[in-house]
Amino acid sequence: MKTNNLVSRIITGALFIGIVILSAITSRWVFLGVFGFFTVAGVLEYYKMCNVKGRSPQRATGVILAASLFCLLFFIIWGDIEAKYIALYAVALCIVPIIELYRKKHTPMDNWAHTIFGALYTALPMGLMSRMIYLPGTGEYCGRLLICFFIFIWVADTGAYCAGRLFGKHKMFPRISPKKTIEGLIGGIILTITAAIPIYYVAGTYTLPQWIITAAVCVGFAVMGDLAESMIKRDTGIKDSGRLLPGHGGILDRFDSALLAAPPVYACTLFM
Repeated sequence: MKTNNLVSRIITGALFIGIVILSAITSRWVFLGVFGFFTVAGVLEYYKMCNVKGRSPQRATGVILAASLFCLLFFIIWGDIEAKYIALYAVALCIVPIIELYRKKHTPMDNWAHTIFGALYTALPMGLMSRMIYLPGTGEYCGRLLICFFIFIWVADTGAYCAGRLFGKHKMFPRISPKKTIEGLIGGIILTITAAIPIYYVAGTYTLPQWIITAAVCVGFAVMGDLAESMIKRDTGIKDSGRLLPGHGGILDRFDSALLAAPPVYACTLFM
């Protein structure tokens, strides 16, 4: 059984990495389709976790809000529409409490809050990743930054795991994730920043100091993103956010680090 699980995990992991890389190097429309699917799947997983605690977020409304925010950010970043259209999204958010008035559920405030938060939690970072396939200064399609972003996250995860297994003694947040240690965090940071050096020579685009800063920002928020999703799962008492990825859990289990790291990395790209 353990061998089968390992094989399933390896195959699923390889396919997932392949899909992410393919969506980054093909075209922005492929990215729109693939990451749009990840966004919708992620928000549905979030709402399902909310149901465990007796909350009843507005699933259909939340999916529409998530998908529309993702698409809106994508088209604004690529200059297809003006940024002023984000005001329409603010109006759409006002619909959520109005709908809740007619639902007559036992936890209206929770439902209202989780409907909006679930959409923002998944769609905002996914949408901001659109900037990572946009070549600075030219407006041309280039998936290098998006691939490097995920490489930083994967390297950080690997470095934290290895350092934690070898040297881990001091727990970071034992009430949330008993296995994560300060030594693991340091190992992840060191390995990720080190990875910025070969990425600079291979990917170019930015200077070495800029890549190092991006790596440091990425790993710092990625670790917190992992812990944040662990906090959600611990609160709901579930092990995995979903079953879409055999051996890995759900979409949120795979994107937990990226969801919190994407906004600050996006901010970095604006100042480079």
